[in-house]
Amino acid sequence: MNRQFSVYLDLVRFSAAIAVFISHVPAFAGGWLWQLSGFGHEAVVIFFVLSGFVISYVVFDRKENAQKYTISRLSRIYSVAIPAIIITAVLYYVGQSLNPEAFYSLGEEKPNPLLTLFSALTFTNQSWIATPILSNLPYWSLGYEVLYYIFFGVLVYTKGKSRIALLALITLVMGLSILLYLPIWLAGVFCFKKLNAYSLTLHQSLSIFILSVVGIALFSTDNAQDLINGFSQSIIGPGFYQLLLEPAEKFASDYILAFFVTAHIFSGYHLTKKSNFFAISQKAEQLIKEASSHTFSLYLYHMPMLYFISAVFPYSSNPVMSIVFCWIIVPTLIFMISNITEKRKGLYTVFFNNLLAKHFKLS
Repeated sequence: MNRQFSVYLDLVRFSAAIAVFISHVPAFAGGWLWQLSGFGHEAVVIFFVLSGFVISYVVFDRKENAQKYTISRLSRIYSVAIPAIIITAVLYYVGQSLNPEAFYSLGEEKPNPLLTLFSALTFTNQSWIATPILSNLPYWSLGYEVLYYIFFGVLVYTKGKSRIALLALITLVMGLSILLYLPIWLAGVFCFKKLNAYSLTLHQSLSIFILSVVGIALFSTDNAQDLINGFSQSIIGPGFYQLLLEPAEKFASDYILAFFVTAHIFSGYHLTKKSNFFAISQKAEQLIKEASSHTFSLYLYHMPMLYFISAVFPYSSNPVMSIVFCWIIVPTLIFMISNITEKRKGLYTVFFNNLLAKHFKLS
């Protein structure tokens, strides 16, 4: 990938994380800036396509072997997931003791701590039955993405009967909802594999790029989604939809959205090859890369903090404090925590490297 395109992908990834954050904040800050919310789910679709694309890049371009692939994925996920689980548990139980009403939207049923911890650490929180990770609602997507990493790793690094058996096992663990979104993740893989299969002119690249932006905007609207998903349900039948977990109910419209996201990435690559489409200053590049490095932390840390803020400074009695903490203090804290946790990633790499070297042998 050329530098322009790499920076552009960083910008897209960070923008998607911001969209998720903005989608959640108004519910905790008295609806302030609600006009900017409502695109959190669509941002996750973008994440899935980007994830498939980037993982393909490190596997096929950087030539990661099975062991490096496994260690890299484990280190990246757990370096943020474990702090997220700790932050979530502490803020949830402390917040509950201070103001239980702030957590009523999560339901009256008390979570099973051991089951919650197990499903969070094994990323089986969306396998057939949804297990909410306390107040960390965005954690649901890790139950999808980590299984896609495993699926792809098996697909690439195993052969013969072992591959068939392992893929069947992973598919069984996934369940219907996660399996339905696998094509969206694989769309990113397909996009990467076809990047240089076609040579687009500047005009063609720009045309596809503009159409992709229009398509993404259109299929991010409630009206378009309701139309597509309503039609899908009328064809497939409501019984099928009753088997799905809540995040997967929009799969039909999300397929179309993923198509335009894939086209956007594909055309963006060719635009940066044919022009100075995203030629920006070195300082701007550094800012984008720095912001993008906190994307995963922003995504996983913000919701537990917002629930805690609503318990300590409920908008009904502390509107100014609520707005300031939700919109300013929370992202600032996440940036500070991320600077610490991201620097600890190397420790996870060493741990998993030693673990695999001692107990497993991957070629």
